Amino acid sequence: MSISYLPEVESQINQYFNSQNTMALADSTKALYNAVIRKKLLPFCKEQRIDNLNEEFTDHMDCFGGFLQDKKVSAHTIQSYLTITKLLFTFHGHHIKHTYKIPRQDKQTFDLKHEKRWFSGEDIAKCKTYMFKINHIRNHLLVRLMCETGARINEIANICVGDIKFKEKAILLSWSKTTPRPVFFTPETAIYLKKHLEAFFPDPEKDSFKNIFPGKNMIYKIIDNMLKDLGLKTKGDGRGPHTFRHYVATN
Repeated sequence: MSISYLPEVESQINQYFNSQNTMALADSTKALYNAVIRKKLLPFCKEQRIDNLNEEFTDHMDCFGGFLQDKKVSAHTIQSYLTITKLLFTFHGHHIKHTYKIPRQDKQTFDLKHEKRWFSGEDIAKCKTYMFKINHIRNHLLVRLMCETGARINEIANICVGDIKFKEKAILLSWSKTTPRPVFFTPETAIYLKKHLEAFFPDPEKDSFKNIFPGKNMIYKIIDNMLKDLGLKTKGDGRGPHTFRHYVATN
């Protein structure tokens, strides 16, 4: 058997990527799976002379984890990679029973890193009192909704006029990653929301299906520029619109 070519393993991998369910995944997800399976798992199989993917691979999971660690893959990423690897085996009817335990030190480092990304109450106050040079009411409203609802950026980008219920002070997030759900806003936010709708969406019925905010890429720019201007973001710190969601979840 050549260690540079594993026909059976490569065939099993190709079958997985050519399957209807895998092809239906988002391009970014398929790219991640490809990076794990073709660029990590396949070289590992060649190195270990594994010529068939079956349940016997359970005995190699710890070794594969070590292989990834040697490639400078972080512990939390290794955990994700092993989960993706299991999906390939499940597709072929093989159930890999293995649990990867993240080392305590790695977990503490990970938690500390993410804690530093989160906003403090003072940080949130700075964001909510920030004066935007253009489109202040709209952008300020955007910040308030992020602070109060913990909604995902894509959910906020797809809020339509008809999703807003002033009487209940609620917004139905119909474009949700999970299931449609209501989120609630404060009386103060209602004031800015009414001003924004009156200025740009004067006809509630005619404008019912119009999005009240720009697309998510523009929202990223608006929030990132604000955070940089406030000194709350530096290159590579991971802070952005999603950080408001962490703040809401922990307060």
